[in-house]
Amino acid sequence: MHFSDNVAALTPSATLAITARAKKMRAEGRSIIDLSAGEPSFPTPEVAAEGAAAAVRAGRTGYPPTPGVPELREGIVRYLGETSSYAPDDPAGVLVSAGVKQGLFNLCFCLFGEGDEVLIPAPFWTSYLAVVELARARPVVVQTKFDEGFALSVDRLEAQRTENTKGLFLNSPSNPSGVVMDLGILEDICAWAGEHGIWILSDEIYRRLYFDGDSAPSVFDVKDRPGHVVALDGMSKAFSMPGWRIGWSVGPPELIRKASALQSQTTSAAAGPSQYAAAAALASEGRESIVGEFRRILDRRRQAAHAALQGIPGFDAPLPPGAIYMYGRLGSGDRAPGDSAAVAESLLVETGVATVPGEAFGTPGFLRLNFSVEDEIFAEGSDRIRAWFGST
Repeated sequence: MHFSDNVAALTPSATLAITARAKKMRAEGRSIIDLSAGEPSFPTPEVAAEGAAAAVRAGRTGYPPTPGVPELREGIVRYLGETSSYAPDDPAGVLVSAGVKQGLFNLCFCLFGEGDEVLIPAPFWTSYLAVVELARARPVVVQTKFDEGFALSVDRLEAQRTENTKGLFLNSPSNPSGVVMDLGILEDICAWAGEHGIWILSDEIYRRLYFDGDSAPSVFDVKDRPGHVVALDGMSKAFSMPGWRIGWSVGPPELIRKASALQSQTTSAAAGPSQYAAAAALASEGRESIVGEFRRILDRRRQAAHAALQGIPGFDAPLPPGAIYMYGRLGSGDRAPGDSAAVAESLLVETGVATVPGEAFGTPGFLRLNFSVEDEIFAEGSDRIRAWFGST
């Protein structure tokens, strides 16, 4: 079959493909430990579920406004004001979408086109390259080093900048590495981007899943940031609501209006009951207790997962300061030749443990494991991984 040039080279999300394969193998009767999925394992907070149910009972099931229901857009502004230092205070600068991924697609389609270049630090979330390419722009990967904690610097960005550089993706805490950018480097990057007229799209979906404080530094904590900065966040991680599909973009109202117009011609608004669920959670007096309890449990699981993976020959997984993943580097042992795609395939087929290879994130030679699963699941998975690496 012939496809248009728009999608001819498009491939499915690597992480979703692995998760789907793991589910299929489980349905076929295999014992599968799925450490590949990018979602927490907690149930939806009761206040969110009740918010959706109340909206349905009240008959609020018509088409919502494309940029989002007022209760949610206003709630996002309040939430940002309470959890960051210099957030915008105008709901006109908020666009609600079906997840952060749609928000990124909207923004790239509005801001970039053929001949433009967008800088993407590696390791990167697997969909970043695709959304830039769908806009006919060119993603330019900026490599960082494991031995330097995957630290990003203005020097690394400047080395890749050309006259065609129009955008930069940031992601902190990082998926897959969990690395967090401190406020100083965010200030430096914002100043550099402002000097060169480069748009910053900051994916902050894991911002509240930070283990050295209530929130990781945000671009909205940068006092003198330039005007061409957009922050994206949502409900899937910190509120454990991945299936509700609620994300948002916050930036200059003119850009948000254009992105909303694009969304009106594609998916239109995010699902109404999901928006009311999100609004209820953000407005809840117990909001910070919900996030804090999730973070406390995740921190314990993070520490346990890190301990469980220590001492595995040929696998080096540092303790991440944020997000929900262990991102381990493969060594040169007999069972860890550095080919992470082959290792992930063998782990799945031979042991029934699903992981995501580093090739999906622009850094071959690594494996990503979700540590947010229930304790006994990760313990069993790590036992199988240790046995596989230790076998001859």
